[in-house]
Amino acid sequence: MFWKTSKVTRSALFILALIGIGAITIVEFTLHKVKQPWFESKLAATKLTQQAHRAIYSAVSDKKIVVDKITDPNETGLIGEQFTLITTDQGDLESKLTSTNPNWAGVIVHLLKRAGVEKGDYVAVAWTGSMPAMNMAVLAAIETIGAIPVIITSIGASMWGANNPDFSWLDMEKLLFDKGIFHYRSVAASIGGRSDRGANISPEGRKLCREIAKRNNIPLIEEETLDESIQTRMEIYQKHIPSGRKYSAYLNVGGGIASVGSAHNVRGIKPGLTKNFPLQNYPIRGAMIRFGLEGIPIIDITLVKKLAQKYGLPMAPHPIPEPPAGEVFFNEQYRTEFVLLIFILYSLLTFIVIRIDVVEYFKRRRKKTDTN
Repeated sequence: MFWKTSKVTRSALFILALIGIGAITIVEFTLHKVKQPWFESKLAATKLTQQAHRAIYSAVSDKKIVVDKITDPNETGLIGEQFTLITTDQGDLESKLTSTNPNWAGVIVHLLKRAGVEKGDYVAVAWTGSMPAMNMAVLAAIETIGAIPVIITSIGASMWGANNPDFSWLDMEKLLFDKGIFHYRSVAASIGGRSDRGANISPEGRKLCREIAKRNNIPLIEEETLDESIQTRMEIYQKHIPSGRKYSAYLNVGGGIASVGSAHNVRGIKPGLTKNFPLQNYPIRGAMIRFGLEGIPIIDITLVKKLAQKYGLPMAPHPIPEPPAGEVFFNEQYRTEFVLLIFILYSLLTFIVIRIDVVEYFKRRRKKTDTN
């Protein structure tokens, strides 16, 4: 073997560098999209969500509800007003616009499947009127999987949610049920807001919430204290599941106080799926906290923008991306076997150039040939 006794020439290193750049370029061309687990279910859920969105937009048009092109640039009809009589809290418009992406249904399917939810399982659901589009994505995901939701609604909504007293979330939910798009509705509802009984809205606003529950034939939870409201919710959830069965997950959308307990609790729980619920001092143990401490997987859809970043969904998209879109549908991967081959070949070439005196080898071969 003809080992090098001198330094590698600059020209040799330059050629190696060029070949290396070429190898990297070739490897980049192997990058391709790979379908993520449960792809078909995720896609089906997004399509169902789109169907629900179209039905709501049609109803908004029929009712001659004005769609503000400034706050709802995609004209979805899923963004409410800033202030109404049933507006319970401040809201973040960017989060509301982000929630109108039907690809969220794919994210929810992903989270439910990771939680272990299967066909025939029961899922406890708590949501408010704050993000109607997200509520639809959740229901589409649950129905696509074939699970059974037991839903309790907080009627009030934060800014830009379903806060139109004439077309609240319960009205939307009933419309989608009556049209056969979804097959489940809320089993109970509360006014929502402070203390879960609308303590931060006007008496007229509370009256409107009662009327909303009545016209949709939904039993109203209206207890004297927040603790009593939480306990009533727990009893309702237990009442609507067969004896001997357990809930496979608890899914929360928004900041309903009877569900989360307090704003402090939300900050202590990571967005998305939590399988091992953190043991800590919770100021008020809302329904979500109680389920979590019983070992039930928790899916919290409150901090929408953080979840959007995690799963590759755009903030306040305009236009709304057509499904399938997002990291829960596709993952970019290199062709591993090809990358390994390129690495081996380039490593071998580098070894030859640096360690073996190729020029001397060929000189001796030529000299030997000439002698013969």
